[in-house]
Amino acid sequence: MYIRDIACSFQPPACMKRSGLFLLILIITAHAANAQKAAATVEVMVQGIDEGLVDILLPVQHSVFWGASRVDTIKGKKPLTIKLTDDQTGFVNIIVVEREIRLFVQKGNNIKITIDEDNEEEPVTINGPNKDGQTLLTSGQLLYPGSLLPRYKRDTIATMLEKHVGDDKAVRMNIFKKLFDEHKIDKPFFDFIKLTLDYYHASIITEVIASKYEASALPKDNPFYKAPFSPDFGALWEATYRQYPVNNPAAICSFGYSDRFNTYAGDYLNSYLSWQKQKYGAAPSVSDPVANIKETVQRIQHNLKPPVAEFVEADLLFSELSLEKNYVILSALFNDFKKRHPKSVYIPYIQPLADRAIAYYERVKQDFTSGQKIIKDYRLINSFRELISHFRGKPVYIEFWATWCFPCKDQFEYEPGLTKFLQKNNIEHLFISVDNDRQEAEWKELIKYYNLEGSHIKANPSLIKDLSKIFWQGKGYALPLYAIIGASGNIIEFDALKPADRKKLYQQLSR
Repeated sequence: MYIRDIACSFQPPACMKRSGLFLLILIITAHAANAQKAAATVEVMVQGIDEGLVDILLPVQHSVFWGASRVDTIKGKKPLTIKLTDDQTGFVNIIVVEREIRLFVQKGNNIKITIDEDNEEEPVTINGPNKDGQTLLTSGQLLYPGSLLPRYKRDTIATMLEKHVGDDKAVRMNIFKKLFDEHKIDKPFFDFIKLTLDYYHASIITEVIASKYEASALPKDNPFYKAPFSPDFGALWEATYRQYPVNNPAAICSFGYSDRFNTYAGDYLNSYLSWQKQKYGAAPSVSDPVANIKETVQRIQHNLKPPVAEFVEADLLFSELSLEKNYVILSALFNDFKKRHPKSVYIPYIQPLADRAIAYYERVKQDFTSGQKIIKDYRLINSFRELISHFRGKPVYIEFWATWCFPCKDQFEYEPGLTKFLQKNNIEHLFISVDNDRQEAEWKELIKYYNLEGSHIKANPSLIKDLSKIFWQGKGYALPLYAIIGASGNIIEFDALKPADRKKLYQQLSR
């Protein structure tokens, strides 16, 4: 059995003393018999729905690895029972009917959650060990640190930022401390909360400082450039990482360290270490996505220690592969990761994305099919009227998208049925990309990868400006967007239904 060396401070150590052979056999037999039993269970009951999706995140060897998230279904009046193994105890995140439930689950726990949207005073009820603490953790409003930047933007000196964040932390900590003093939560739960709040609020500080440093590193003619980076913020940055080390194995078991985007380690690797290099006269990093990924992996290997290094590198690989970009370098880095960590518990979660990368390159190296049509001289088309003139006399269904737009790409799985309907009803299919020139190669690759049959154009800046005036009142653009153009060339629907709506969209097109 491969056992990873993760030392979670809230995870009690398992000890076994030497004894006689008979006792040892009994212990082994009992262990084998219990291996099939759940170490803990969480039951979820939702009132008033026939069926709904549940997003479940269970720990991976006690660490909070968001790549392990999976989807299940809850049906009718029967509760959904989630069984946890020994190595899945720890922080659990459940999203159901748009509610996020956060729990700290220990071995032997049986926790029951009831969601009743008709109960306005208490829509979520949690019963089981540490129920008051579980309820408070769920309702604690621990938002992604990056979303809190506006709250602290007026903290123009480091001492203000430190006090402001410290006060927020103290309010939260005191509430949990009161529960602990009243024996409403046990010590492992309180230790987990303390570790989580320590790293969560440290993440807020480092995220705010990282944003200030990155703004100061921009060219002076950039509209987002800010005044030179203040030394007092640099000192607070250093002090925060000393007090709450990135290399703390226990921390990766807390929600505070890894909050879906791994802010804490990410800011350390990408911003803090860059600042440290420049402090000692090193040249700034090259602004190239592939080079940046390689440099980040090198920094992980040189600056982080096991098991944190393995965890952070796995998180980086999963996150980057999920973006569906830079597949060549990521495939190579993942292969190298597997050589260095052949028994890593994170590999099964990354492997499907790596397999997709292989399939991607097999498909995109082929030529365009007859159904994938790039509009001739598309770079020279400067207005929407000029673009639509290519389809004179035919209705057109338009999809506005970009290579970086995940909601846009989510709709591509519904294209085969839509394509058949449009072809049968003599309706043109137009895809308008608002990518910049740097994404041109990727734009063409994704057309092949998703087999997007229809006419394609990557809008130039003049066309994007014209489209913005027509569809977004001149306020930039918001994606995805779908529109229907009549045979006369007039816009019939400025905000048409999306491909996933299928039957309703087909009715809208028929009308």
